[in-house]
Amino acid sequence: MLMVSGAHLDRLAAEFGIHFVAPARRIGGINQCKARRTCQALLKKHGPGHLRLVFGLINTPVNRGNWSSQVLSAVSWLVLNKPDLVAHPAFVAQFDLLRLDEMLQRAKDINPAAPTITLAVLLAHELDTSVSAIMPGKAA
Repeated sequence: MLMVSGAHLDRLAAEFGIHFVAPARRIGGINQCKARRTCQALLKKHGPGHLRLVFGLINTPVNRGNWSSQVLSAVSWLVLNKPDLVAHPAFVAQFDLLRLDEMLQRAKDINPAAPTITLAVLLAHELDTSVSAIMPGKAA
């Protein structure tokens, strides 16, 4: 496990324009994130490269602002548990087509008790399906 400081996390988040706010504050823009503890845990457990990948996947024109702990954790799970899918040449382009806000709402509707893992499974399924459609027989 990596030892990290809050300043290290802040610098890494700033690379993507992300600013952490207190959990009690209302989010005032797409660059604000309440999930500091989640990000700190991901950074400590998996390192800066992993967290940069997670931030980068979410930081698109369509998905920027989806900085909830559920989304961050689900994308992290996908990256860690589906390395063949993540390494696929079509992965980023297909990921960019997803609407994370809609998928999170779907996960909450399907399983309100466990939206994070439900979202992770939905992400894996959607991406497996879309990558397979582009290159049949090459799914991860």
